[in-house]
Amino acid sequence: MNQKTFVTVIGIFLLLWSFFIFPTNISAQNKVQKLYEGESYMKCINLCNKNLGKSIDKQNSNLYKSLSIIELVNDKKLNQMYSDPVSEALKGIKRNEKYANSHPSDYFRSENRYRIDKVVRFALNTADSSYNKGDLKYADKILKKIRAVYPKNNLYLYKYAKLFNFNSIAVIKKDKTINEKDLHKRLYEVINNCKKYFNGQSKQELLDDLNLMYNDTAADLETASTILVLYPQKFKQDAEFQIQAQKFQEKYWQIKMLFEVNNTRATGVACGGLLTEPKPAIILSNCLCRTAQKYTEYMNKEDFFSHTGKDGSSPWQRASKESCSADAENLAENFTKNTNIVVKQWLNSEGHCKNIMGFHTKAGFGHAGEYWVQMFK
Repeated sequence: MNQKTFVTVIGIFLLLWSFFIFPTNISAQNKVQKLYEGESYMKCINLCNKNLGKSIDKQNSNLYKSLSIIELVNDKKLNQMYSDPVSEALKGIKRNEKYANSHPSDYFRSENRYRIDKVVRFALNTADSSYNKGDLKYADKILKKIRAVYPKNNLYLYKYAKLFNFNSIAVIKKDKTINEKDLHKRLYEVINNCKKYFNGQSKQELLDDLNLMYNDTAADLETASTILVLYPQKFKQDAEFQIQAQKFQEKYWQIKMLFEVNNTRATGVACGGLLTEPKPAIILSNCLCRTAQKYTEYMNKEDFFSHTGKDGSSPWQRASKESCSADAENLAENFTKNTNIVVKQWLNSEGHCKNIMGFHTKAGFGHAGEYWVQMFK
């Protein structure tokens, strides 16, 4: 037997061997897919369960079971099998995603991306529907399961935060895996790219979310200010937005001061005779607001006025204690409750004016008695 003939014989042997070794998997894969595509969903679910019990073709069985479940989600027989069909469907997706993460060279996920997305979109729509019906408990349950599969997805986090009216303290208390800084960074990403995340519904989504926060007992100022600042950059300032913006300024003096600061930054101003160029708008930082507010209350209680606390603390140390950082601090003494008067007072001082017009992205404001504090980062 020459070398060419030998290679041919070996090739035929390997081909036949593969058919004998893998016939069950190939048959199972084709069968679950055919049952699903033939709309025999219950038969598909039963076969998938059988395959999974025998560890046969697990990826396809997980996927087509999940796909079949969402097609039969309101079916009486299915609901007797599974008390929560949507959660059951997400189990299959979670198993496959876990496998894909540990086998990056496997093409199953990329080849079936649109099928996987179909299940996840269905689950997400179910959570949205439950939220709109006032069933926050079930919406919470489904969003938690989705986020367990895709913990880095910003949209899913945004929707989860919405369950708590974007109250960062409540979100972090409920989800120990995230901190305040990361939460607001990811919420900012969604708001700043709202047209990508919400498509044609982005404008109304932001307006609805503003209204949600306004009606809360105490709005999350960082998230609210992010929408109030970015909305005009994405859309025309329609009447509905202007009404919302005005309401927030009337309810929260911090928002009013932010608008006054940003109006100045937008036009530029002379600081000590030197004209400064216009600067981008900034947003509020919950952490800097906490830091500033605590310090004004401290100065008011101790009846003193200084950037250095009686304990020797600096503005940067006080910010660090609250888990953030700062680049500049403005202090003012004024018994007025009019934020515009205080801002003008700072603008008439070169150093304070330069702080307001600095290259910052965030600010925090505090007020107690006659004391006012601004902090910037």
